[in-house]
Amino acid sequence: MALSMKSAIVGKTACRSKSAAVKPAVIKAFKPVSIRARTVITFATVDKEAILADVRGIISTQLGKELEKVAPESKFADLGADSLDTVEIMMALEEKFQITLSEEAGAEKITTVQEAADLICAQIAAK
Repeated sequence: MALSMKSAIVGKTACRSKSAAVKPAVIKAFKPVSIRARTVITFATVDKEAILADVRGIISTQLGKELEKVAPESKFADLGADSLDTVEIMMALEEKFQITLSEEAGAEKITTVQEAADLICAQIAAK
C-alpha cells in the first residue's frame, strides 16, 4: 500500500501532511546520524573558559602531560613540545573546533596555551 503522506523531521519527531507520496530515497536522507560526542559551539556566544579547558585537555593529551601541569601561561616549549608536537597540537585544535589556524590568523606566533585559546575564540567569534 503506497503512502500518500509527506514526512518532515522536526527535532526527534516526524510530522506528516497529506500532500505527496514519500519516496524511499527521501526517507533514507532523513535517517538520524550517529555523531561522536563533541563540544557544540554556537557562533553567537563564545565560552572562553570552556575553550581554554578544551585546549588544555588537547595539549595535555598530545604531550602526555598531566592536566594540572598545562596552565594557561605554559609555553609549549616548556611543556616539552618540539616543532612536530606543535604542528600536531594545531591540527588537533583545528579538528576539535572546526577552524583553520593559518599564518594569516597569527598561528605561527602562538607560544602559550592561553594564546592558542585566544586565537580560537577570535576565529570562532569572527565566523
